[in-house]
Amino acid sequence: MTDYMVLQDGPATLNSHPSGTDRVMIDFDLPRNFTVGVRFGKPVLAYIINPQSRSSKVGGWVNPVADPFVSSEQVISLNWTTDNHSDYGLWEAVDGRKFKAGESNRIVFKAWEGKVIVRDIILWFQRGSGN
Repeated sequence: MTDYMVLQDGPATLNSHPSGTDRVMIDFDLPRNFTVGVRFGKPVLAYIINPQSRSSKVGGWVNPVADPFVSSEQVISLNWTTDNHSDYGLWEAVDGRKFKAGESNRIVFKAWEGKVIVRDIILWFQRGSGN
């Protein structure tokens, strides 16, 4: 069985320009019986991205250790060049050990380059033993 949490329903515009907001931080609590994953099951982070500039680079982190964020700790790394400013539904299977069961957690999306809208961020996960 799978459970989910809607972490953010509305849009957030990320803009790497110095006058823009280059990140969105989402804090949330996971249940104590959150399962980090089993052989064929990991938490899945689903979201919609809409690039607003010709080229963009976006990173995503789960419980980052420090700010500035280190690219080697990214769980999501997106790079694209397109003139098509459409919605793209994406998902990422994440190592469940990055999350803290029964505690506060943080997910961060950051624009390294360009402008992008991120919305409808959902975390799918398992509860219980996962056996």
